Amino acid sequence: MINLVLLLTAALVSLQCCFVGAAIINSKNDLDNRLKPNVAPTPRRRLGSFVKMLSAPPESVSLIPGTPLELSCVVAGHPAPTIQWLKNGETLPDYEESANEILNIHPSSIVQLVTKLVVATASNGDEYTCVASTGVKQKIATTIVYTTEAQDPLRALFRPSVPVIIYYYDTIFQNQGTTVVLPCRVSSFSPAQIYWMDNDDKLIYGNSRMQVLPSGDLLISVLEWRDMGNFTCTAKNMYGKVAASTFVYPVKP
Repeated sequence: MINLVLLLTAALVSLQCCFVGAAIINSKNDLDNRLKPNVAPTPRRRLGSFVKMLSAPPESVSLIPGTPLELSCVVAGHPAPTIQWLKNGETLPDYEESANEILNIHPSSIVQLVTKLVVATASNGDEYTCVASTGVKQKIATTIVYTTEAQDPLRALFRPSVPVIIYYYDTIFQNQGTTVVLPCRVSSFSPAQIYWMDNDDKLIYGNSRMQVLPSGDLLISVLEWRDMGNFTCTAKNMYGKVAASTFVYPVKP
C-alpha cells in the first residue's frame, strides 16, 4: 500500500514537471516570435526624371533701342536639364556656341538652373522660346518682342556693358564620389575673364580636384561631403564684373 502511494506521488510529480517544462518552452517560442517578426523591409522609392519651369520670361516685352534685352528662364530637373533658346522656331547658333556645349551630367543630379538670353536687336513681333529638356520631357516658354522703331545693329553690338552670366546652376544635389561640372557661361561684347571661388571663399587655382575649364565651367572630381557650400563664378571685363553662386550639396548614395 505504501509502495502504491509512493508510485502515484512520483507519477504526479513527473507529470507536473512535464507541464511546467512545456509551458516554459511555449513561453520562449511566443517571446521569440514577438522579437523576430517575419516582415519584409519597405523598398526605397526612386526619384523619377522630371523638369519644371520655375520662372518663365514674360509673354511679351518691349525692346528699347540701343539697350540689350535680357530674357531669363529658371528651371529645375532630375537629371540636370539642358536649355535651348529659339528665335522664331529656329535654334540660335550664337547661344548654342556660348552656352549649350555638352555638359557632364550625372544621372543622380537634381538641379535648379538659371539661363539668360541677351537680345541686342530684334524685329517687331520676333518670338524667343526657352526650351528646357530632361530626356523626353520638356517645358517651353515663349516671349514676343515688340519694337517701336528701327534699330542700328552696330550701336547695339558695341554698346559698352558688363558681362552677363547666361547659364549657371543655382543649386545642385549630386552623389558623393562622382564628378560634377558647374557651368558658368558668359556673354560679353568685350573679352572677359572668368574665375571661381570655392566654398571657403578662396580662389580656385592649382587644386588637384578642382579645375576651371576653357568654357568657364568648374570641374570637381570625386565629390566629397566637405565640398558642400557655395561656389562662386565671377566674370570680369573692362566695363565691370558680375558674379553667380552655385550651392553644392553632396548626397550620400
